[in-house]
Amino acid sequence: MLSKIPPKLIESLTLRDLEDLIELKRKNNAISELMRDRDRLRLELKRVEDSIEALERLSMREAESRQKEEEEKNAKASFLAGKKKKNLKDFIAQVLMEAGEPLSPSDIQKRLPAIGYLSTSTNPRSFYNTVFQALQRYEIFQKDNKKYRLNDSAFHGEKPVSEILPKKKTRLKDYIIQVLGNSQSPLKVSEIASRVVMEGYKTDLGMDELNQRVSATLKKYLNKDFDWDSQRYRLAVRN
Repeated sequence: MLSKIPPKLIESLTLRDLEDLIELKRKNNAISELMRDRDRLRLELKRVEDSIEALERLSMREAESRQKEEEEKNAKASFLAGKKKKNLKDFIAQVLMEAGEPLSPSDIQKRLPAIGYLSTSTNPRSFYNTVFQALQRYEIFQKDNKKYRLNDSAFHGEKPVSEILPKKKTRLKDYIIQVLGNSQSPLKVSEIASRVVMEGYKTDLGMDELNQRVSATLKKYLNKDFDWDSQRYRLAVRN
């Protein structure tokens, strides 16, 4: 600052004037430093605000993603909404939905207690037959080789599934499965034939012809859906 003052003017300055000039320069330097600090803080504040905005956008996207997942989950569980899951079919549907992949009847049977279903049967084979019968009975359960999964209609389509409905049985095989599933012991062909009629199977065949039809159906699905002990048939147990 003093270098900018003409020499003649400096010579005319008193000591007091020089002290004032020096003090003014010191203050100017301090002001310049403060202004630099201000600019630096403004930049830092801008970076902080940008970081906050980025975090808010990320948080919003995560919230939207969670909401979408929840909506999809609710849509998948539409047929279980409001249910207290008192029925075996509801628990089976929950097991398959949580698994997200096909399961064998045996695997389903093993997972049911973990989600709260307690069977009244003390016989594991009888319980298996009950599970197998339910898988065969309701249209929401789709057979996939030797395993079962939830039918695609449970999640897609113009009319979402609102409840688990029984299949409309038309095949003799379905009635045979129902008969064997309800039986506590293996049955002969003649016993099965008489019971499918009692279950509602419609046919114009006489009993001899119906026995032949039942026998042919049992043999067709032997070792797949039915087991045979040389005299009687029962539902097949598959792991």
